[in-house]
Amino acid sequence: MSRITIFTGPTLSRAQVHAIVPEAEVLPPVSAGDLLRHPFSAGDLVAIIDGFYFQAASVRHKEILLLLQRGVHVWGASSMGALRAAELAPFGMRGIGRVFESYLSGEIDGDDEVALVHADEEMGNIHLTEALVNIRYACQLAQEASLLSTQECTYIIDSAATLPFFERAYPTILQRAQEQGLSERSAHIFLQFVQKQRPDLKQQDALALVEEMRTPPSTPFCPSFTLNETTFVRNWDVFSKGTVLDEHLFLPDVDILTLYQLIGADYPVFHRNVLLQALKDIAIQEEGADRSGTTEEIVAQFIANKLHIRVDEPLPASLKRWLSAEELGLSSVSQLTLLALRVWQEPRSVS
Repeated sequence: MSRITIFTGPTLSRAQVHAIVPEAEVLPPVSAGDLLRHPFSAGDLVAIIDGFYFQAASVRHKEILLLLQRGVHVWGASSMGALRAAELAPFGMRGIGRVFESYLSGEIDGDDEVALVHADEEMGNIHLTEALVNIRYACQLAQEASLLSTQECTYIIDSAATLPFFERAYPTILQRAQEQGLSERSAHIFLQFVQKQRPDLKQQDALALVEEMRTPPSTPFCPSFTLNETTFVRNWDVFSKGTVLDEHLFLPDVDILTLYQLIGADYPVFHRNVLLQALKDIAIQEEGADRSGTTEEIVAQFIANKLHIRVDEPLPASLKRWLSAEELGLSSVSQLTLLALRVWQEPRSVS
């Protein structure tokens, strides 16, 4: 069975998700690197509702593209998920709900439209401010109920939009709106309305996404693009490898390797053997190298080809500088092998 994972909180609680999709894995809001830290594979479904972008780096577009290229379905709604889905819709990320549609149409475009301040999960994810999309929605409902005029809604929305997202609490918003022309009576009526009705467009969209997850895709996602593997993408991917100890604790392989470099007496031998094997694998993959030779012979020939020299020729003076006087007395295969270990620029591609 394919894996179903959803990143959420504070928009939806675990209980709300599991009431609809019991088998779903519920994780905290997504941030940069999280998508690559989990071993998602072709056919899996990853849904993004909430994500960090102020106190932590936000999930990168190319992380999502990397998952899509690997055949993972990625859906988004409500908050960070809606924003990223609108931005990546041409590449196959699926968006659900009105917030997504508003981003996609250009009706809204700011990251802060969906941002809010909230307590952590242990405190019940209590909202301490309100998202601008929810304020717009509340004004729409109040106007439809003949509680506010169009101009009064404009006072409220404009006042909220000029505040930083971490100051968008209704008392502050309505005080500023009254300074713009909203009557005290209308402010009181609107505050009572939102306290009673609690209009929450973000939660509606999030629930709609989870409902869609009841019937996940039966086949892997088929990308229509090829993601260029830049050094950034490769490094993000490599540095994200490791062990997920729990949803809050991740142990990167790179950290373990760094510790080994510091305290491992046999690390130089380990480094040599791993890199030689990696270079051999690359030589076989890229050039179809003869597998019958020794690892050193295969690597030496591979590096010689890259440098446009012959294995049995003396090294050019510019390359001899990489070797000690004693090493210059070694065989040409050994010299080229040492050169490969010292100049190869992509050890991070080894995984």
